[in-house]
Amino acid sequence: MISEITFPAASSINGKQTGSYYRDSFKVTVTQHNLEAKQVYHSVFGYLPKSVQRALKIRNIAVEKLGFSVSNTEMSLALEEIEAGKQAGFLTFELVTESEVVCGAYEPNMDMWLSVMRLSDNEFALSTLVNLKTRSGKIYMAFVKPFHKFVAKYCLRQALKAGRL
Repeated sequence: MISEITFPAASSINGKQTGSYYRDSFKVTVTQHNLEAKQVYHSVFGYLPKSVQRALKIRNIAVEKLGFSVSNTEMSLALEEIEAGKQAGFLTFELVTESEVVCGAYEPNMDMWLSVMRLSDNEFALSTLVNLKTRSGKIYMAFVKPFHKFVAKYCLRQALKAGRL
């Protein structure tokens, strides 16, 4: 089951918001037992659906001209390589514990964090926080926001459907 929830107060990225920002959070109930946060992160972002990868490639072409950073569409490393300080695509792993994984990306238009955090034995929160630093960042987020929510839920559903969660 996947549902939108209030941003988790216990998340390491809570409190990083400044000025104009966007944030959301989704709860996923997993069927696998004894999962760590990095396993959930990898189960979702290590297997991005082809349609999402294509959309990210199109996004890169469109926003590069507006001064946004672009990189490959990889958002994860092999499970055993996920650790703080390592980079996957445009994201850098900042925190990797049994209960939470935090990645970040910093650029002139916005700073972004992604968190996967254990809420209970079989529930995890996937949370996003974006600090919008420029007018271009605000316009970009206004356009991306509806797609972001759809893509986040879609990726979680695909991970559940494939039995990775």
